Amino acid sequence: MKQNKVNKIDYELLQKIQINESNVNLSWVLKFPNSHQLQSSIQYMAFIDLHIEIQKYDIQGACHIIINNQIEFPYLQIAEGMLIFQKSKCLFLCDCIVEKQKFLCHQSQLFLIKITNNQGHLILVFAHPVSSREWFKILKLSAKQNNFLQKYRIQQVIMTNIFSVLQRRKNKKYVAQIIKKRDIHDQDQYEIINNYIKILRSGKIINYYPVLSIFEDNESISIITYQFVGTTFETLLLSAQTIIPQSDLAFIIYSVLQSLRSLQEEELFHGYVCLENIIMANVLGSLQVYLINSNYKPYNQNNLDFYLNFIPKYLVAPEILSQQNVPSVKSDIYQLGIIFLLVSFYTQGQTFNRQHISKMYQSRKELIKQQETNFQKCKDSDFPNLFSACQLDLIKKMTENDPDKRISVNDALKHAWFINTRDKLKSQKIQSMNKNLPSLKTIIEMVEQSEQDIRRKSFQVSNVQLKKNKLECATSIQQFEHSPFHQQQDANSLVKSQESQNEIIDEEHEISNLIYQLNNKQYHMMPSQLGHIIQDKNQYRLKQAKNHLSQFQD
Repeated sequence: MKQNKVNKIDYELLQKIQINESNVNLSWVLKFPNSHQLQSSIQYMAFIDLHIEIQKYDIQGACHIIINNQIEFPYLQIAEGMLIFQKSKCLFLCDCIVEKQKFLCHQSQLFLIKITNNQGHLILVFAHPVSSREWFKILKLSAKQNNFLQKYRIQQVIMTNIFSVLQRRKNKKYVAQIIKKRDIHDQDQYEIINNYIKILRSGKIINYYPVLSIFEDNESISIITYQFVGTTFETLLLSAQTIIPQSDLAFIIYSVLQSLRSLQEEELFHGYVCLENIIMANVLGSLQVYLINSNYKPYNQNNLDFYLNFIPKYLVAPEILSQQNVPSVKSDIYQLGIIFLLVSFYTQGQTFNRQHISKMYQSRKELIKQQETNFQKCKDSDFPNLFSACQLDLIKKMTENDPDKRISVNDALKHAWFINTRDKLKSQKIQSMNKNLPSLKTIIEMVEQSEQDIRRKSFQVSNVQLKKNKLECATSIQQFEHSPFHQQQDANSLVKSQESQNEIIDEEHEISNLIYQLNNKQYHMMPSQLGHIIQDKNQYRLKQAKNHLSQFQD
């Protein structure tokens, strides 16, 4: 799922205002004693030289800044999460907090945007409120804000650290992932959280939820996204009254694999694929799987100890445990394979405590071999979430100890288990569709009953018009005598035959209409997703609806 929030900007209006901004003289501001509130400490901010070429800018223009009691009018641009200063230096906005302010002085006021990081602050000064508003709309997409509790009210807990919140001004519901700073114990964790936010901000990773805005204060970091109702994979398993259908399990695993492939394309990895970090969300009536809390950090042999101490041992790939390699999508595949194994061999009533996980992890090879024997003997597995030998094959390939032999994310997405599950689901839909069709006997009885009604009506009309059509009938009789179907018949029988022929023609026309109406009636009675009826050379057949299982297709 790739989704970025796009703000519409009236560039024509902004250009006109920009001209007005350039003509404003702010020298009078420096005479006020509180003018220090407008001073920027830009000389202390970590601007870096820009060595890349930008193709598209979110917004660009000039604004006033005051440095050392001197007013400047530099050219600023925003692109790819950077504030570009004078086309040569840039500032990464993800490390900054942005806020709107006003400067009041007698009868006049100025509109300010304050950009702050841990080294200093930059204050953009605007004379027109529209300029301030448009720039702030773009800045807040990449930078953080610091007034979360002023804008939102926390309503209820959805799951651990994820809450339903209400926007106070618009009275709209959203979801916030709130990370308490007291839970961040060292710089490595803070770096991981910042990397996680940057990944979310990029909007390039499939099945990472889209970020609308991010807030940070002294106590917490809050990530705002669209409203959804959801639960973790672990909670789903523990609360399920029945087994998870094969199609649902395949959809969840496939969705996580899509995320891993998307991370791999960006040369990233997740680092901590576990039951708690896989979320099933109901978004506007459709199921969406989100992968949260990535543990990305450029690890090396020197800082690998942090990863080994932070990640549970059963989720650490063998090549990392032996410190022969560093985390990557290959180790993510191993983690997902272990989760897949735990879910497949889960039975109701169990809890995912340390003892159960350790027991399953240590005996996984024996469990897999035992269930393979069952499938070879054409028996069902001993576990409700284990459906086939093909499923076992995928688990084995994902949990392979040798990273070079472990299945790749692309090959995993093409595995036969997903294909078989999709085909099985198609077959179930067709069977369900056929059950909803009226029987052939019922359709024939309806048509025959209608034929009798049509004949009765046709005979009544023919008897009334018989006397009026004698001359026409006589002419028709002469023609009809040469018909190869009827020869050597007397006048009365020929008249009756002509009447019957006319009745048959009328009946065929009426019956055709009736069949068409019956099929239309049958079409409207059937569920739309099961199929639709089409006409092919005056015959009617059922056409299977288009398959919508996009989650099992590349």
